[in-house]
Amino acid sequence: MTGIDRIKAKILDDARGIADENLNRARQEAERIIAEAQKQALQETENTKQAATAEAENIRKTMDAVSSLEERKRMLKVRQEMVEAAFEAAFEETLKLPVDEYGRLIKGFILESVREGEGEILFNEADRSRLGLQYVEEINTSLRAEGKTSVLRLSGNTIPNRGGFVLKYGDMEINSTLEIIFSMLRPQLEAEVASILFKA
Repeated sequence: MTGIDRIKAKILDDARGIADENLNRARQEAERIIAEAQKQALQETENTKQAATAEAENIRKTMDAVSSLEERKRMLKVRQEMVEAAFEAAFEETLKLPVDEYGRLIKGFILESVREGEGEILFNEADRSRLGLQYVEEINTSLRAEGKTSVLRLSGNTIPNRGGFVLKYGDMEINSTLEIIFSMLRPQLEAEVASILFKA
């Protein structure tokens, strides 16, 4: 399984894990919104009875349309917030993986990203500390075993991100930070995550 497949699986697993809780919360919010809209509609109807019949009908139709639009807007906002929460939860869970599992995940991305020749790998400060020089040597061993001429060295510099890495070959940089990976995966998975969260 490639690093991308693992990330996809992690996102989908985490989305399923929080789906029931989020679904209940969404249903409660939907019931509250509907009740509020109904209450507002009844009040508006009562108020319009005092006006002429034709005017009252026009006002009622206008208020129904506005209430329906506002309700749809609020529900869309709730859905968007829940999808965002699912992706953020998957991101956080990825960062909290045990160091050996996290290292395997990142190694998969590195092996997919390397270029021929000598390059350097940059981590954030926490990952540089917990993965370290031996980790980079293990990657070089894997590269040699695959018959690649790529050689990586651990950079003395760090990057200001939450996870993942940047490979640098002279002036060329390959950004494989988790932020970039998740942002690339999100358009592919957003509809599926929403489907899981809002299943009937």
